[in-house]
Amino acid sequence: MLHALKRLLPALLLAALLPACATLTTGTSQSISVLTDPPGANCSLSRDGGVIAVVNPTPGTVTVSKSTRDIAVNCTRPGHLPGVATHTPQFQAMTVGNILIGGLIGFGIDAASGALSYYPASLTVPLVPENFTSEQSREGFFTQRAAEARRTFDERIRAVDTGCGPGERQSCNDRMQALGRERDEELARLDAQRRLSRVGT
Repeated sequence: MLHALKRLLPALLLAALLPACATLTTGTSQSISVLTDPPGANCSLSRDGGVIAVVNPTPGTVTVSKSTRDIAVNCTRPGHLPGVATHTPQFQAMTVGNILIGGLIGFGIDAASGALSYYPASLTVPLVPENFTSEQSREGFFTQRAAEARRTFDERIRAVDTGCGPGERQSCNDRMQALGRERDEELARLDAQRRLSRVGT
């Protein structure tokens, strides 16, 4: 028994001392560039109900801690309706290697620190004018924005489907369904903004 313990001791010490791979190489914080269309807006970034960063005016870059939770981005600009967007974290593939190298200890460190996820490096929030010069310009604006939203979400859904590995089909399906709901919410928000906007001064 004692002999077996002596043989295991070096391996146990190595596992305890081995740093988390994602935490060591990428850290627990990251920069996000916040842009608006048009620029010159005041944007606040919130997570779990609290403001974690502010960009005023856009474009600008902020540093945030990594997390598995979404960031809500709210932007305001004179002459425009408030803009809202959700910045969703993505899984960091390096953490899979961390399980192989550091075992569950390394994975646990990454999970606790948030290093197993990362936010896309940039975010653009489109802002809707309060007034349009004509009904045609308003309808054209929202038709284009709706088409862009559908295209963006369809690309994200295809990326999840294409990158789905063996044994991940259920989680991939859940993620694709969530993206589909986000797409529908975005389209509903655009429709609400269309009704709020006005034609003329």
